[in-house]
Amino acid sequence: MTMNRPAPADRRIDNTNKQNQKASGKKKETSFFRRFILFLLVAALGLGILTGSLYYLDQKGDLSFLQDRFSSGNSSKKKTGSYFKKNKDSSRDGEEENDENSTGGYLLAKGSGDGDLSGYTIILDPGHGGRDTGCCYPFNNPDYYECEFNLRIANEIKDELVDRGATVYLLRTDNSWISLYNRLAQVHLICLDIAEEEGKLPFSSSRADELRDLLQVCIDVNEDTVASGGMGIMVGSGVGEDLEDLMEMEYKLDNVLFLSVHMNSSESMSLHGTQIYYVTDDSIIESEHRQMSTNSEFQRSDFPLRDDYYGRNNEDNYLLACCLYDNIVGNLPELETNGHPTNEDNYAVLREHGLTGALIEVAFLTDSDDRNLLLSDSNVSVVANSVCDGVEMYYKNK
Repeated sequence: MTMNRPAPADRRIDNTNKQNQKASGKKKETSFFRRFILFLLVAALGLGILTGSLYYLDQKGDLSFLQDRFSSGNSSKKKTGSYFKKNKDSSRDGEEENDENSTGGYLLAKGSGDGDLSGYTIILDPGHGGRDTGCCYPFNNPDYYECEFNLRIANEIKDELVDRGATVYLLRTDNSWISLYNRLAQVHLICLDIAEEEGKLPFSSSRADELRDLLQVCIDVNEDTVASGGMGIMVGSGVGEDLEDLMEMEYKLDNVLFLSVHMNSSESMSLHGTQIYYVTDDSIIESEHRQMSTNSEFQRSDFPLRDDYYGRNNEDNYLLACCLYDNIVGNLPELETNGHPTNEDNYAVLREHGLTGALIEVAFLTDSDDRNLLLSDSNVSVVANSVCDGVEMYYKNK
């Protein structure tokens, strides 16, 4: 078949059209590339402005409401709760304050006057709660939460202490968020009340009221960050004048102890058993010196860096730790640890007051044997009795 071929003029027109199409395509590619670069520049500028704004707000402490909102999702059960404000005029007649609408900052339970621990007061802190679940297991999809174990064990300890005649202040009564420094403020307020009733205030009543007002700030803010102001008079390294006044008062309250109840965790899941933590001047000072170069909070302009502080009940804290461990393991040998039984450390819940105290890591939530042991009510009762035995042993040895 014979085909018609284009004339030479038609060929020139076709070539011109092809060249125009190629040029147009190049222009479109160049235009798209420019728009893409411009988009990246605008996005980078916007991200920089947003980052700078968030940093500025964080330094001012105005981001706390966002931090609270997002941190409340830490628990898959999304447990939240209210906290109780301490009312300095609240009753101390032994009635238990355990209502969300109550003005009491804690549950107060008084034992009879004829038990082995009559005349002694124990401030009992069930660690964590609310949006702070503490450790959990399994890590990715938890079935067990430390805060629940802590409260269950602490309630058993409280009941046993009361049966032995002690007065007990329980700082958390349900799964509520109560910040660490809120709890510490309540400890100081309780001690102010006790010292005033026993005539052991080392300063005037007006000074006591001034300190109460300063401590109320921690309760009202109910946060643990420097920026929020929730640390109050306990912010910074060393010890400030206001906190030192309170601690010097609390050293004289020999009949008052502080116990914080926790569960432990190990990523390797190789550790098990009970461990007791306590503080000494040296353990705190060493930790603070190390954090001055590694912890960004120590670099903030609103974080006071003070001289090293000495004066804590170092030997008494160690004695209490030993008595607690010996009795828990003596009564429940399965909780003998393969780690260090007693440990010096720098826990704020022990550092920021002047009471003799200890933090009890009852068992490892990540260890199946420990966990199954404490799922049994009878074993929890043994632990509670053992803690009370440890308190009695401490006072007998002291």
